[in-house]
Amino acid sequence: VRAMEIAASASPDLERARDLAAAEPQRPSAAVALARGADRAVLLLADAAGGDWVERYLSEWRDIALEISGDDLLAAGIARGPAIGAGLQEALDCKLDGKLDGGRDEELAVAIEAARRAG
Repeated sequence: VRAMEIAASASPDLERARDLAAAEPQRPSAAVALARGADRAVLLLADAAGGDWVERYLSEWRDIALEISGDDLLAAGIARGPAIGAGLQEALDCKLDGKLDGGRDEELAVAIEAARRAG
C-alpha cells in the first residue's frame, strides 16, 4: 500500500483515495454515492488502503441499474425537470439497499412517489 501511495503521490486523487479508504458507508447506496466519479485506479488504491467496501462496490454494486428510465416517469405524468432525477435516484437507492423485491413495476412506483415528493 505504501508503494502505491508513493507512486500516486503526484496525483491529486491520492487524497480522494485516502478519504474513500477511511469511509464506512452503512448501505450499498451510500457506497455507490461515495464512489461516484472516482477513477478505477483511485478505487483500487482505496481498496488496497483498507476500504473494505470498495471491493463489493467494484464487483456488485456499480453495475446495478434500473429497469426504468426518465421516459417512464414522463409517461406517468411527471413533469420534465429535477423531480425525474430525484425519482430515479430514490428507486436506484432502494434497489441497491435491497428494499425492492419486484422488478420494473415496483421501481416505477417508488420513482413516481419520490418524484412527486420532489416536484
